[in-house]
Amino acid sequence: MARLMDVNGLTVRFYTPEGTVYAVNDVTYTLDEGESLAIVGESGSGKSVHALAIMGLIPSPPGKVTDGTVMFDGRDLVQLREDEMRLVRGSEIAMIFQDPMTSLNPVLKISTQLTEAIKLHLGMTEAQARNRAVELLQMVGIPAAADRLDDYPHQFSGGMRQRVMIAMALSCNPRLLIADEPTTALDVTIQAQIVELIKRLRAELGMALIWITHDLGVAAGIADHINVMYAGQIVERGPIMQVFKDPRSAYTLGLLSSLPRLDLKDQRLVQIEGQPPDMRDEPTFDPFAPRNPYVTERCWQEIPPLENVAKGHPEHFARAWYDLPSLRNAQ
Repeated sequence: MARLMDVNGLTVRFYTPEGTVYAVNDVTYTLDEGESLAIVGESGSGKSVHALAIMGLIPSPPGKVTDGTVMFDGRDLVQLREDEMRLVRGSEIAMIFQDPMTSLNPVLKISTQLTEAIKLHLGMTEAQARNRAVELLQMVGIPAAADRLDDYPHQFSGGMRQRVMIAMALSCNPRLLIADEPTTALDVTIQAQIVELIKRLRAELGMALIWITHDLGVAAGIADHINVMYAGQIVERGPIMQVFKDPRSAYTLGLLSSLPRLDLKDQRLVQIEGQPPDMRDEPTFDPFAPRNPYVTERCWQEIPPLENVAKGHPEHFARAWYDLPSLRNAQ
């Protein structure tokens, strides 16, 4: 597959009165045309901030992309002016945000919010844009779409509002869709419907997908590859089933061990001891060291590089000063 995006050394800082927040630290990965990538990690790990940096939406001040490049179709998105980036957003890269309750403007009709981007990026007339908006609402499964077009957001349920957000994101046929925990505020049944909807639309439209989540089950059902983030860093990445089957970072193993499993009904869930690091502390050693049951002396001394860790799997990378399979076998 052709390369769509190349993120290299992406670094984001927030300069606050309480000190510098080291939000994203040297994030590097690639994304191919049509690929589905899950980004997982606990709250505060830098998942959403890294996505906002790609979209050029880091609030400045206090935030700033201090290093790195995001090459998309031959252009470095980090270097684009705001007017240039505005043409990329929506038309080439679209984003669905976490909370459908607050992402839509409550005082504007759905038709106004849907047709705005269509007229801007596709140059359609008002009538053409309305027809396209009806098609989009039908595509995402909203019944009686033509009759609902001039309703306001409060007239839709949470699940329907998220479907409207998906319709808005897909309105200009983007090549990449970034979904930032789009099912967090929804109940489990609606979550499953939204996941299936995005999987179907991705297959039909052939777009690449970055799905940001803390739910490993959802990640397994939707993604080809996975980035596991902790303390603003990618600590492991690779084909998702390979990473799940043979984790090489103690943090990835901790996440997987904390999941309930039907085949281990009598086994207690394992929790990751300790607390995430204070992101105002500049990382000078492995940030997971204080919580790592397999910690080595070197973990306390320097940050491990992201290196290929599994023979026969050239795409499997992890940050670790220890050989996790050997340590687990020795227990």
